[in-house]
Amino acid sequence: MVNFLILIEKFPKFSKSDIDIGKTPIYVYNLCSIIRESFCLSYSIRKNNNLYLYFESLQLLIKYDGKKLRFLGSDERSQAILLNKALEKINGDEKVKTREWENSTPGIFVKRLPNSSSILENINNILHNKIVFIAEFENKDIYPDIVNLNDLDDMNEFSYILPYSQNSQSSLRFLQVIKENYNLKYINLSNIKGIENKILYINFRIDQSTKINKEIEK
Repeated sequence: MVNFLILIEKFPKFSKSDIDIGKTPIYVYNLCSIIRESFCLSYSIRKNNNLYLYFESLQLLIKYDGKKLRFLGSDERSQAILLNKALEKINGDEKVKTREWENSTPGIFVKRLPNSSSILENINNILHNKIVFIAEFENKDIYPDIVNLNDLDDMNEFSYILPYSQNSQSSLRFLQVIKENYNLKYINLSNIKGIENKILYINFRIDQSTKINKEIEK
């Protein structure tokens, strides 16, 4: 099971009417690209992938469960509408104050968190030695012992953390928290621009590795 966790500071305020008239914010389209590259294949969905979007300003975690995901098309409009429904499910309804998972649409869930340090507790099947922080630059003080994807024993079992802004104070605070509680690995993908392209590359490498392993088993 592959998990992608995206740390997001600001809340993309938009509505279905914005989507319908073509005024969806570019920021939201960027999120849609991340969603698309996490799941969409030519004619199917990556069932073994999960995507988590954490909005710090709302203390809100959205989970896309690949095994249960329905209605996610490859077009940005359908992705934006499903994202909007998930945000409105918990942000627009004052009755929703629980910190339990709330189902938005099939395979998409939302949950309030007490703080960012509790994010990883809500990631499916997370293992302390199976977490990778995708770094944007090499800094031995912040990111010690940077490894390559080839160094991972099984890329299919890792959770990949990708902050929207690695220089932000919130990202650095979160990084410090998980460093204190988990055995992190660091991979520098600064040569690949955009989170969606980093996810595309990771999925490609996982597909390659899976294919090779199947050929070896034969």
